[in-house]
Amino acid sequence: MKVKISVHFIVRASSALVFALLVLCDFLTGRSVCPQELCADIWWALLVLIVYPSSHESVYPCIPLTAVAAVAAISLKLMDLPLAVQVIAGSALALVSVIRRSVMKFSDIEPLFHVSGVWYWIEDYTWQIHVCIFIIAGIAAAASEKSAVISWLLALSLAALYYVEYKRVYTRKTMFLSARKEEDIRKAQKGSAFKPPIRFVDSDSRSAALFNDVVSIMENRKPWLQDDFGVDDLARMTHTNRMYLSKAVNFHSGRNFNQLVNYYRVRYAKELIRKDPSLKMVQVAQMSGFHTVVSFNMAFKLNERMTPTEYAQSLKRLQP
Repeated sequence: MKVKISVHFIVRASSALVFALLVLCDFLTGRSVCPQELCADIWWALLVLIVYPSSHESVYPCIPLTAVAAVAAISLKLMDLPLAVQVIAGSALALVSVIRRSVMKFSDIEPLFHVSGVWYWIEDYTWQIHVCIFIIAGIAAAASEKSAVISWLLALSLAALYYVEYKRVYTRKTMFLSARKEEDIRKAQKGSAFKPPIRFVDSDSRSAALFNDVVSIMENRKPWLQDDFGVDDLARMTHTNRMYLSKAVNFHSGRNFNQLVNYYRVRYAKELIRKDPSLKMVQVAQMSGFHTVVSFNMAFKLNERMTPTEYAQSLKRLQP
């Protein structure tokens, strides 16, 4: 039986690999593993965890930044630059990650208007606090470079911080709110009338992998444009059975199969209306894969809390 290693595990494990490589560099260059060097090594390993994405983000965009962090850590170590210079370089990379996430967050407007956006804001806000703690820890390590006792204490503190950060990225907890408070927020979110937008799931489970395949197919191949598209068709495309597929879709999106399909059809219909307001709703319904205008109106109102006609009128009001 083959064991599938996920990209999430590889990115998380790369933080430990960076630490191991830095310690190896210490030995190869003839340095003794002093507390100052140990602080620097742990701090760079922490950086890899800091740039790890939030639960609502894809892991792939962070891979180049992780690679840059690893190369920078080893290069600066081999160049024997002062810890203060290393802290400046690592902090700059952390700030680049903050800027990148901010740009990505505001490039997709739709999630900001769903209740799921509340949790995203909480997660991003607490992550920024983690970034600040990371930078302060680096500054403290650089400032205490001349004191061995303080450096050893900082090394132990950084090791504890590493454990906290690894637990944060593995469990997807904020590490600031209690588990009960986070659960209350998620329950309130699920009870909202507005369902969260469909996104890739950041998890290593089989059902998450299946659901991510479903999202990829729906986003790229658009089989829902065919009005006779059914759950059996999607099961064949994902090489699974309809029962397991339905469970995965329901668990990770909070929707059944028909609601999932209508979500994509309504989203596509909105694009058609925005691009060509002169289209009749009958045409929009047919082009989006709906059987009838009645089913189109019902699905549109369920997803957007307004009819297609009201949506078109709202676009006209926004025009100068």
